[in-house]
Amino acid sequence: WLERVNLRQVADAPLREYSRGMRQRLALARTFLGEPELLLLDEPFTSLDDKAPALLQSLLAEALGRGAAVVLSTHQIPEAMSLATYMLCI
Repeated sequence: WLERVNLRQVADAPLREYSRGMRQRLALARTFLGEPELLLLDEPFTSLDDKAPALLQSLLAEALGRGAAVVLSTHQIPEAMSLATYMLCI
């Protein structure tokens, strides 16, 4: 999973040396590691670095493809709309 979220090269570095974006990618790896059937994500695109939003969209698409349910709270409407089955705007 470290390879999938582009953290393999810093696997031995202490967590305190990770940037906010790196910590977000690590959190994504931990989230998807067990292939959960239900994902509840609050602002998962926040603090992601350049290529990570596409990575998150890919991981979410994989989860949806295997039948997982995803509940996503976000301000990133375009990214969410590309994956949404249903949408609620409040």
